[in-house]
Amino acid sequence: MRGPRRMLARKMWNYAGLAVLVTLAGLAVAPLLHILYLVALKGGEAIARIGLRRFLTESPHPFDPSDPGGIGPALLGTLELAALTAAGATLIALPAAVLISELRGSRLSRATLLLALTLVEFPTILVGLTVYAVLVDHLVGRYNMLAGAAALAIVVLPYLVVQASEALRQVPEGVREAAYSMGAPRTTTVYALIAPAARRGILVGLLIGLARAAGETAPLLFTIGGAYEGYHLCLLREGGAVPLMIYQFIQMPYQAARELAWGAALVLMLIVVTVMVAARLIVREVRM
Repeated sequence: MRGPRRMLARKMWNYAGLAVLVTLAGLAVAPLLHILYLVALKGGEAIARIGLRRFLTESPHPFDPSDPGGIGPALLGTLELAALTAAGATLIALPAAVLISELRGSRLSRATLLLALTLVEFPTILVGLTVYAVLVDHLVGRYNMLAGAAALAIVVLPYLVVQASEALRQVPEGVREAAYSMGAPRTTTVYALIAPAARRGILVGLLIGLARAAGETAPLLFTIGGAYEGYHLCLLREGGAVPLMIYQFIQMPYQAARELAWGAALVLMLIVVTVMVAARLIVREVRM
């Protein structure tokens, strides 16, 4: 009889353990689900009342409850910042990633990797303050979109450096050996063969960094100013962005401003989710 009783006791303990794990997992996921639900509910209601086309294209009217307008200039500013950030971060991160992967084991390589890992946890508000002191206060003299892109590029930089260096390391050694056997210089081998072979991994790092930067508000507080009156593409003028707009409008004591903030939050959430899903799909297709 002891055998069946022990088996029953083990099954009961197993079921109890699974129940505890499921409960803890549910508690961990519950805050995220609540955030998604709340943003989707309030943001969806705001966009439905204003109209999707108007919400995505018109300028905001935060003081007019009958016609709140939309987030068009802020959305354009976010796309402009994303493009500039991607270009700037890639120009700096790719040589750093090559240094880490090609000179692995050297002091310079280890120091570069350590610096990149440190930047991951570096307070972004200090990044914004530093860029403000250099690009806004001393060089340009006013808030500008270029300063915002520079701040976000610093935020993206460590993610791209770490991911790109790992992608470069995963390229088979035979590719390098074949290039060297044909007399190709090291620089040509790295940038003409190794980097293109690791392009999917590099793109994943860029997308992850952009997803992080898309929701950043602190660096933009000191750099772009927050201008939503009209459309422009001048890099040395004030501009707007969706996360900064959310931060500013949700604090206003006006119903129209809060509706715009909730609708913008839903748009921002969809942007981040789309970028992360794209990064996940690219990871699945990576073959080295």
